[in-house]
Amino acid sequence: MSDIISPQEMLQSNCSTNSEPFALQNLGGYMEPEFSENCIVIIDPGMQIHNRAYAVVRYDNDMYFRQYLERGNKKFLVPLNTQHDEIELAGEFEVVGCVVQQKQRKQKPLHYYHLNRVTGEMDFTISGKTKNKEE
Repeated sequence: MSDIISPQEMLQSNCSTNSEPFALQNLGGYMEPEFSENCIVIIDPGMQIHNRAYAVVRYDNDMYFRQYLERGNKKFLVPLNTQHDEIELAGEFEVVGCVVQQKQRKQKPLHYYHLNRVTGEMDFTISGKTKNKEE
């Protein structure tokens, strides 16, 4: 059995062919304050990326957890922590999946998508909210 050298290789070997949601641990302070360091995020590879979504994206031989923003015809990966630079997606990129939930220690899980009972579609909530038992 070969050694897995990087987290990217581990994700690629375990999750890239799986269409089921999976968990990742947020490392670093790039997405604070919404996502604290070491919180657990649930990624749904089947969720379509959209403007303002929190996403895991493979770009330029690296993997990023950032907010996806569209400005005109340009696309960006933006950290919520303004001490870090945003990345313009100038070439091809692969969407690994969108964050649908996070769990921090001693807090209720926050969900970022909720079923809109009127339209029947999933609505995105930028700051997350607890999920009702009926949903």
